[in-house]
Parts: sequence; C-alpha cells; structure tokens
Amino acid sequence: MTATVKLYLPRQVIDSLNCPTESSSIHVGELEQASPASLSQAELVTLFENATEDYLGFIDAPQLCQADLDRLLNLDPSQLRAGVALLPFSASEPLIQVYQVLPPLAAALSMNPLSHAVLLIRKTDFLSLKDLPDSPEPIWQKLILLAKQKVPIELIELDNPLTIKCQFESSLPELAPSLPGTDRKWLLNLLRGYDPRQDLTAIESAADATALKAGLLCLHDYLDESHEYSQSVQSQGRHRAGDYWHHIMHRREPDYSNAKYWSRAVGYHPLHDELPTAVEPLFDRYAGISHVASWQSRLVQNKRWLLNAFVDCCQECE
Repeated sequence: MTATVKLYLPRQVIDSLNCPTESSSIHVGELEQASPASLSQAELVTLFENATEDYLGFIDAPQLCQADLDRLLNLDPSQLRAGVALLPFSASEPLIQVYQVLPPLAAALSMNPLSHAVLLIRKTDFLSLKDLPDSPEPIWQKLILLAKQKVPIELIELDNPLTIKCQFESSLPELAPSLPGTDRKWLLNLLRGYDPRQDLTAIESAADATALKAGLLCLHDYLDESHEYSQSVQSQGRHRAGDYWHHIMHRREPDYSNAKYWSRAVGYHPLHDELPTAVEPLFDRYAGISHVASWQSRLVQNKRWLLNAFVDCCQECE
C-alpha cells in the first residue's frame, strides 16, 4: 500500500505558490505559524493526532520555490520505508555526512535537521512516544527520541536535487558563545543521558565515550559541562580525543593561552590531515575576502591543519 504524506508549509509560503488541490499521495497542509520551528509541543502533537496521512512533513524554507515544491509533490511515496526520512537541501553536505557516518542517535544529537532538510515523520512512530518532556524545539526533540527508540531514519537524495539553500552558516556555533539558556535543558538532559558505547561500535574505551560526550556538549555551547567531561579523561583514549575537546572548549571560552596548552598536549591527531579538505569549500566560498586568503596559508601547511594558528585566527577575529 502506498504511503500518504501531508507536507506542512506556512500560510505565507503557500500564498506565493501554486499548490495543487487534486487528490494525490502527497499534498500540502497549512501552518498558521511563520515556521515549523515555531510550533509548540501541544500544536505538533495535535497535528499528528488529527492526521489521516501516514507521514507528516515539515520544511523550514521561507523562500521555497515552485520547482522545489513540485519536486517534493512528485516524490515516489514507495521510497518511504523508515519511520523518519530526511530530504537534504542544496549544499547540505554536513547533514549528509553526519547521517552517513554516524548511527541515527548520535547524528540526531549533533544537529537540528530543520536547517538542512525536509523532515518526514511517520504518524504511528511519532504517536508511540509517551510522557513527552516539554521543549521549545519539539520537532528536533522528537527526532532524537525516535532515534533513541531505534526508529529507522533514512536519507533520501532526490534524482533531481532540491535547490533550497541550506542554512548552514546560521546553524554554526558562535566563536565565543553565551550560555545556551534554560530553554535547552531538554537537550542537556538527553546529552548527559547518552551512552556512546551502546550506540557506536567503533568506540573502544570509556575515555573515548566520555570524549565524544564532551564534544557534543561543546557543539551545543555547554562549555562548562564539556570541560567537566574532557578534563576527566586527560591524556587518555585513542588519539587523546578528550584533550582535543578540552583545547576546543578553551578556544571558544575564549582562553587562548590555555587552548594552546591543550593543543600541545594533543600532539598529532589524524584530523589534522583531514581538516584541510573539509574546510576547503569554505575558503573557496569566501575567497574574495582578503584576510581569508592570508589566513589560509597560515592555517594549512604541508597539507596539515595547524591548531594553534587557528587559535591565533580566532583571537584576531574576536
């Protein structure tokens, strides 16, 4: 039996597009909110409880064009086999890489997918979640909880890719963040309760599991909590990953001299050979800015990323 999908769009987006009214497996639903990210938990739950479709979809794309809407409406519903499907936006390589490399729970904890993809959630899986804690970011929270329940999550890359621009830059952590705020307590609780050794088979030691938690906490601006975890595994684990996150935490604090101390403690790390390739698209994107070109030659030497040069770069840009 072919799955049915209701794709929710804000009213102002619908008003600018030609939304077909004829019966099909995929059709458009209207949101009163300016963005699906603005849905409250109660509103989100009500949408699923009242749905007659198998899947509900959400797009946070104010500039959605007609061509992309048509691509989504022409999606073959027989492709939908998992409880959650992600359809990446244009230039959403970070999300694609995360979900290709990591298991679903680690991937879901690492980033909010609404900035990177169309999100489709099966009604029966969503309604299987019980005793939901409140959250101002309910769609992301529910994705994490579904991954925690081992609900399969799949990436669907369309033959004719979406042109919706990924909001990658706006989703990047700040150089020196303020506190994440009490409205993210739900995320902190999930990160603290996460056990990487039950999720990632490649983790060989308790120290590496602790380092991974330090990294997730740092990624979401919980610097004090990240520091607590990274400091507890000083000089331990494969490649001293905890010391690496200790370095990053101090760089973001910012405490630049301490950051350099911990980069020296790390010594060589395999990421130093991989980072030049990873950041090359960013250098290309901002090649017209003079100081970007001048820093590129200082940050990458002999095809290797220099941690302390990046500390100097961050200090200059502060």
